[in-house]
Amino acid sequence: MKQNIRKGFYGLLAFLMVTTFYMIFNAGNPHSVMRLLVKDPSYDIFITVLLALGIAVVSMILTRNREAEPLKHLLELNIDWRKGKSEEQIAVSFLSEMGYKKGILYPLAKRKVIRYLSKLD
Repeated sequence: MKQNIRKGFYGLLAFLMVTTFYMIFNAGNPHSVMRLLVKDPSYDIFITVLLALGIAVVSMILTRNREAEPLKHLLELNIDWRKGKSEEQIAVSFLSEMGYKKGILYPLAKRKVIRYLSKLD
């Protein structure tokens, strides 16, 4: 997603959040600013729920288009590591450079790095 579009979505998200926050605390208020748009206060809860759903949708769009696999991205940037090394050696070196300590999840992370390395071929 382009940076300008992403900034637009963040602006829309901020607007929806502020509006929803306002609607939560002013639902049913006869002197609310919403009376300029909707005269009947009985629709306030429905409008608040719609705004909350809008926040959920915009949040999903923003997280879906983010770099979903940062590990894969890092490995693609450092493709020159492959000079005569095995995938296991590269995985061990990569994890140690990232400061990943050996422990219970280390073999899982190592397998994930090796899987991404095999996909880069």
